[in-house]
Amino acid sequence: MDICEEISRIEEECFDPAWNYEEIMFELDNPLCISVWEQSDGKLAGYALARVIEDEGELLRIAVTESFRRRGFAKKIMTRMLGDMKKRGASVCFLEVRSKNSAAIALYESFGFGKISVRRHYYKNDDAIVMRKELS
Repeated sequence: MDICEEISRIEEECFDPAWNYEEIMFELDNPLCISVWEQSDGKLAGYALARVIEDEGELLRIAVTESFRRRGFAKKIMTRMLGDMKKRGASVCFLEVRSKNSAAIALYESFGFGKISVRRHYYKNDDAIVMRKELS
């Protein structure tokens, strides 16, 4: 399995705009990158891409393909990703989420993320909610 191709496929399904193959490969090659994914029946169910710089983590992308949603994959991915951030020395994690994405917001809140600010018009036709979680 070419992980960049699989992530590209899920990107196209889940995001507008989606990251392309080269952007994904660039991120995976970045030494600051944390990548986590879950497979089922030989297929990529979902993934997360994050970075840790000094003691701060940032979740860049998380997605689960539609056919694998509501089966616990996002929680598994988040749990592993946050654990990997802590191992790399992060004491806090930040993320941005579309204000209209109630499912993602609920997931993040279930992990203890809290809303800290809003970035107006950050996305095409939507605001971003900035969220934070202490990892220590």
